[in-house]
Amino acid sequence: MSEETLEKIIAQQAATIQNLTDEIKLLREQIAYLTQKRYGKSSEQMPPNGQTSLFDEEEPQADDDGDYPRRH
Repeated sequence: MSEETLEKIIAQQAATIQNLTDEIKLLREQIAYLTQKRYGKSSEQMPPNGQTSLFDEEEPQADDDGDYPRRH
């Protein structure tokens, strides 16, 4: 192979390496963004009282006589 051919191959490989490096950088930024969005501080909000519930329903309220209503 001639020296000119080798220099072209080296230039092509350098360009390919740069393109792949740029793509890796972009993908890492996307991973960081999506990880932050998925698991970041705003993904899980604690209720004001700090208590979590397994169900999205309010706790039963006591009747005037102190008994809790029955669930059917």
